[in-house]
Amino acid sequence: MTEAIAEFFHKIFGDNAVLATILIAIVPLVEVKGAIPFGMSKSFWGTKALTSWQALGYSFLGSTIIVPILALVFKPIYNWLKDKKFFKSIIHFFTGDIEERTEKTEAKTKQKSKVLSIFLKMLTVFLFVAFPVPLTGVWTGTCFAVLLGLNFWQTCLSVILGNFVCSLIVTFICSIFPNVTNILLYIFLAIILIAFMIKLILHFVKKHKKHKLEQANNEENQSKEA
Repeated sequence: MTEAIAEFFHKIFGDNAVLATILIAIVPLVEVKGAIPFGMSKSFWGTKALTSWQALGYSFLGSTIIVPILALVFKPIYNWLKDKKFFKSIIHFFTGDIEERTEKTEAKTKQKSKVLSIFLKMLTVFLFVAFPVPLTGVWTGTCFAVLLGLNFWQTCLSVILGNFVCSLIVTFICSIFPNVTNILLYIFLAIILIAFMIKLILHFVKKHKKHKLEQANNEENQSKEA
């Protein structure tokens, strides 16, 4: 399996582990958590594998590129798509958890002063991005920050700092086990897939329950009118 994957990437990137690592780090959900072990893997790159600090630097660069772009375009695209019937369900699937987290954070900071409220929101976003767990990272973190009402610079600062801490943690883990970075990558990708499948199942369960509740309410209203 490792040889097949290595051959696939070599066909695309040749021996350019730097470019491959930067581009992999841009991919949503994968980001630095997948790009760092990918770039360091001697099973994939042999003698061309990146050092831990090179993997950290190039992965951080690739994943950071998307932050200012997403900070600028997410809100207008989100506002446009959420009112479109065809995209509404898709948007809710990807942003539902973020919207719920946003509401909880807003409730906690509502009674605070403006400066303290902004600080707590930025801290929440920073911590959300900093911990290398599935379904978090610069993509979801930036969307979270924008929905919280943070401005462009506040969003970029909190997300990029969180991403740097996340990069350090992942690099430290990979440095402890340098000979099994490809296994760490497989484990991480498997966890992402499992987490995504669980999110998908829960989404449809919630949707089904909501539909049944709406049906029950409609039937109750109809019986009252009758």
